[in-house]
Amino acid sequence: MKLRSLILETLPQIEPNLKITPADLPEIPQTGAALKDLEDQLDSLICAYVAAHWWFWGIERNLVLGDAIEGYIVVPLLIP
Repeated sequence: MKLRSLILETLPQIEPNLKITPADLPEIPQTGAALKDLEDQLDSLICAYVAAHWWFWGIERNLVLGDAIEGYIVVPLLIP
């Protein structure tokens, strides 16, 4: 529920912004396979957003931790 809330509250407010409303995301199921499916969908949305943030800002507003040989992760910097 927290990740869903953060997606809805934060991503529309930062650059690049994600135009998303509560109607765009399903409600949180309580248990079972439906919950896992929604978690996977929210994770994929975050991954796609990080890719868009990297494309938009590059190294100016992203950290790259690690390297191409051992593996790395891109972390967006949220600068007010």
